[in-house]
Amino acid sequence: MLQLLQTSPVDSKVKEPKDDLISKLVVEQMNKGNLDHEDVVQLTFLHLVAGNATMVNLIALGVVELLQHPQQLEDMKNEPKLVEPMVEELLRYHTSSALATRRVADQDVELLGQVVKKNEGIYASNMSANRDKSVFKDPDTFDIHRSQGPQLGFGYGAHVCVARWLARAELQCVFGTILQKLPNLKLAVPFDKVKYSEPDQDVGITELPVTW
Repeated sequence: MLQLLQTSPVDSKVKEPKDDLISKLVVEQMNKGNLDHEDVVQLTFLHLVAGNATMVNLIALGVVELLQHPQQLEDMKNEPKLVEPMVEELLRYHTSSALATRRVADQDVELLGQVVKKNEGIYASNMSANRDKSVFKDPDTFDIHRSQGPQLGFGYGAHVCVARWLARAELQCVFGTILQKLPNLKLAVPFDKVKYSEPDQDVGITELPVTW
């Protein structure tokens, strides 16, 4: 993906800037020395993946979960404000970018009885944390009425997702609107025919035929 972005669309905006976000990064930041080429590539990658792919995946996953839990779906239709806890539960249950929190130790450190040596790498799995039995009752169950938390779908601390409130607002808007505009939304295929992403990729759905 990064190899693709190194030639397109970043380089195309270097040659021919237009009125778009990538062009602005090139003209107003890279050309003035505030960012280098690699910075612009990384920022473009983040906009395309974090700002787009994760939302698409979560919307599809949320639709499937609601249709698989018809009582919870009915509860949301009857009580629209449940969209907020539903989104939080979706972020917990289907953690996006679960493989993004890779870390390398800059010194030996002991963590929960395990020694991570200097220069060794780990995955700080927020997906695993979101299924922690010591925090969440029945963690492998999707439950929009869940009161435990908080979920760590956006990460934590200094590296928490900077767009988390925008993501929440987008998801709440989408699911609130879907229930109002498409109350008869259904899958056009059986649940066991839904096409999920590969295990080594971020959790998502590659194709979701629906009818209404």
